[in-house]
Amino acid sequence: MSDSDYNVLLDAEIHGYLAYNASFMPDDPSLENIRKAYLAFSLESRPPLPEISFVDAEIAGVPTRRYAGKTPSALVVYFHGGGFVIGNLESHHAICMEMCEKTGLDVLAVDYRLAPEHPWPAHFDDALAVVDALNEKLILAGDSAGATLAASVTLKRREKIRGHMLIYPWLDVPGEHESYKTHAEAPVLTAQALQDFEALRLSGQPRPKTPDYFPLMGDDFNNLPPSYISTADCDPLCDEGTLYNTLHIFSGGESVLMEESGLMHGHLQARHHSARAMEAFEHICEGLKNLAAWEKPAF
Repeated sequence: MSDSDYNVLLDAEIHGYLAYNASFMPDDPSLENIRKAYLAFSLESRPPLPEISFVDAEIAGVPTRRYAGKTPSALVVYFHGGGFVIGNLESHHAICMEMCEKTGLDVLAVDYRLAPEHPWPAHFDDALAVVDALNEKLILAGDSAGATLAASVTLKRREKIRGHMLIYPWLDVPGEHESYKTHAEAPVLTAQALQDFEALRLSGQPRPKTPDYFPLMGDDFNNLPPSYISTADCDPLCDEGTLYNTLHIFSGGESVLMEESGLMHGHLQARHHSARAMEAFEHICEGLKNLAAWEKPAF
């Protein structure tokens, strides 16, 4: 059990956001109802949207939405979070639109298949298929389960990817790291919720032992493109991002760890409710711009 005092660790703005978020939670927590509640919250809490044009299209049979940036020196391929079971193009529409506006980069949101209707490896297959179909300067990005996909596909196609941004990433088996215990009862995402999400992701299959499933199951972090890792200190997944950053650097790569204090998992959705969450979002957007400008050494 966690003994973390979130009344102290999280400020009044975050607690206000958490109360607002909780007001959307259904009395009957069935998966169908949670999906509806998450989408309703995402739509209801949308800020005024910037004037960014976007186009929906299928790539390799996978629905996507592409946002047109003003200075598209790279394409950010974005995988939404949601434990592999919730979320879609609409839940992260405002996030991707603002990311496009703040970075000037094109952003491509990927609507990969969800479990349990489509268990592992459907979501990974979709993510890989989209990346394989693209022939541009690619930066892979995602939050939570979306960061799992961004990292796994980067490990799989490291020679093709120019950079990756992992936002409070889920990178390893639940329970393997200390933050999982320290923040077992954290707001938004608990240790039990991670176990429940993984059970739905597998839908009765044995857990595979491959970095295609969880990136930290791999043992080869050589020759990876540069990365930015954004972790939240009140998150059971915090240590996983820190370890990925360490392994990347120890393998000779370039990685930047952004440790965001006073925040919990899922804070992207809180950016217009909390100055701290907006500051973290600004850091992420700056990191994406830096990745787009990153040049490989000539030697």
